[in-house]
Amino acid sequence: MIIKKILFPTKFRELAFDALDALTELKKVGLKQVVLLHVIEREEVAFVPYGGYLKDEEERLEEIAKVRFEEWQEKLGQKGIESKIYIVVGNPVVKILSLAGEENVDLIVAGRKKRKGLQRLYIGSTMLDLLRRTNFPVLTYKYMCEFEKEGAVYTRINERIFEKPLIVTDWSAPSERVLEYITGFKGLIKKVSVIHVLSEDLSKEEIQEVEKENKKKLEAVCNQLGEQGIKASSHVYTGKIEEEVLKATWENKNTLIAMGTTGKGKWREFWLGSTSHRIAELAEVPVLLIP
Repeated sequence: MIIKKILFPTKFRELAFDALDALTELKKVGLKQVVLLHVIEREEVAFVPYGGYLKDEEERLEEIAKVRFEEWQEKLGQKGIESKIYIVVGNPVVKILSLAGEENVDLIVAGRKKRKGLQRLYIGSTMLDLLRRTNFPVLTYKYMCEFEKEGAVYTRINERIFEKPLIVTDWSAPSERVLEYITGFKGLIKKVSVIHVLSEDLSKEEIQEVEKENKKKLEAVCNQLGEQGIKASSHVYTGKIEEEVLKATWENKNTLIAMGTTGKGKWREFWLGSTSHRIAELAEVPVLLIP
């Protein structure tokens, strides 16, 4: 899957353009256009007692956003990437999804670009609402974050995020689509890690049998990636899926987590929304979610 057009909604928070600038490496593998969106939330220009609609305030906020976007557009143009801007009033999630459909984008890039102070969650309620409602692939991009690991405090800058992606598979259709998306980044990838997490509720005998079966499947995936010129390694983990995915990311030094958002059969409870979204909340690296 070649990513030709991305939608980049922004509130112009700190490091927002840094995150966008880091994504311009996608031009090497087909990116042609960035759709820039700023949503002025209705509460900022809503009716007030005896004052009515704050039209002047709306126009002021629109002009501020326009000036910022024009600078962004100039920088994108210098890198040979086309762009267009939208500045609208309304509900952010509704506007993002509406514009994604109107522009037929290949990817929505959203999320807080900076997270400090060792706060545990990296995405907020608006982002979670977007993830629950979207039919578009979404990249939850955390450009900079501080976190604690094994008693030490780290600051992580997420640049060149496609170099070492981690693919989490449950053998569902969305997992197959994840592979399709990842192969589209092959010009940027150094190595892919592919993992499957076994349920901790399995007996010892079941674990041995299922592990053997899944290792064969994972080996086939690695061979498939190898045919595309992508180096890959496979891993089987056992336990709580959120914990194991985050552990795998740390152990394999991955720069991105890519996973589907729906599942099948007995795995359904793990893969429907709550788990994939929870991983997006907790991971210190960007997370690519494919419906």
